[in-house]
Amino acid sequence: MRLIIRGVFWFGLYLTVILFPLVVGAVFFEPDHAASPLIYLSAAAGYIALALMATELMLVARLKGVAGAFGLDSLLQFHRQIGIAAVAFAIAHPALLVADRAYTARSLAPSTSSPWPVNLGAAALVLAALVVGLSVYRRQLRLPYEIWHTTHGIFSVALIAFAAVHALGIGRFAALPAMRGLWAVYLVFFIGMFLRYRVFRPLSLTNKPWEVVENRPEHGQSHTIVLRPVGHDGFRFAPGQFAWIGFGRSPFSTDSHPISFSSNGDIPSEEGQVSFTIKQLGDWSTDVVPHVTRGATAWVDGPHGVFTIDREEGAGFVLIGGGVGITPLYSMLQALETREDVRPVFLFHAANDYDDLTFREELAVMAKRMPSLTLVTVLLYPHEGWEGESGFVTPEMLLRYLPPALYRRFQYFICGPGPLMDAMEKALPEIGVPSDRIHTERFDMV
Repeated sequence: MRLIIRGVFWFGLYLTVILFPLVVGAVFFEPDHAASPLIYLSAAAGYIALALMATELMLVARLKGVAGAFGLDSLLQFHRQIGIAAVAFAIAHPALLVADRAYTARSLAPSTSSPWPVNLGAAALVLAALVVGLSVYRRQLRLPYEIWHTTHGIFSVALIAFAAVHALGIGRFAALPAMRGLWAVYLVFFIGMFLRYRVFRPLSLTNKPWEVVENRPEHGQSHTIVLRPVGHDGFRFAPGQFAWIGFGRSPFSTDSHPISFSSNGDIPSEEGQVSFTIKQLGDWSTDVVPHVTRGATAWVDGPHGVFTIDREEGAGFVLIGGGVGITPLYSMLQALETREDVRPVFLFHAANDYDDLTFREELAVMAKRMPSLTLVTVLLYPHEGWEGESGFVTPEMLLRYLPPALYRRFQYFICGPGPLMDAMEKALPEIGVPSDRIHTERFDMV
């Protein structure tokens, strides 16, 4: 109930921030500046677009209060969808002006003879389209993550600056003293969030470096990086959580990625070591991670995430992992074994083939030690003589193993490729699993 209240509070606050400029404009609007309904709608669309863009940073700034209510992966997805919505409102802004026939498309097109506010507005719209377009189609364009991340930040700051100056230059609602004061507050808020995210947060990590203790290869084209804290005690984390990890001389590098812990958060080693298991899926994980040497410096921003068994009560757990998605589930299993938890646990470990089964030996040994653990291995392309399950994880497969009288009371944690999570989010409710007992974690949009 507390999480629901927190979620309602933060979402209500977000809507208030987005819509408050419209309320102020309506209350303080001067009748002498009256215009047609389409002009009002155009102004509203422009203000909403600017407010959405200006508050985007709040969604990804890793604020623990906000992330704790929704989960950082959910906020990242929301951030992406809001970016698309902001561009739609931005496009509607000039389109409504043309529809009103108060302006022509030619008068709103940028040129050397156009008023500077018009040119700035057009530049902001182009930048907004670039920010969203490069984010949505980054993989199709084969744009390296580091280049995308850097340009994403630069373009975002520039478009917000251009859009804000455009609104002030046009006047009308923005000319009202109350609106200018409000936008000044929003500007201070945006600058503060930017400094916190890009300056103060990395700065707080400069005295908390980590050292690479081991970099060992795993099945499934993965590597486990073991880190120990240097000059500090490290931290504890809940099983299933993740952190942003990067390597290099400084935590100010943009080359950091969200990676789940693969070690046991309940019993850290004497040196406070933590482990991350990373699959070769992109430029960083393929070109950088396998070659990280022992003694290299790492920077860890965490822990983050709400994808953890510590937040959910149930009669048991069903863990469904595909590929490297097994990583947070392996962390959960280690914690359950450490706690001597006797509740039933069912792990459906899916992979393309036998060589792709990350932690297959560790899980097999764990299944022998834990009477409460049922391990079901599923191969999409099984080898000759394979005696386990094959194909995709299906509702029928789940029902063959789960106890009929109890499975609706279990908590379900799914992590893996997008198609696996999409399928399970659809299939589990079909067999009677309540939606509030289904938990997924996605980082494919990062």
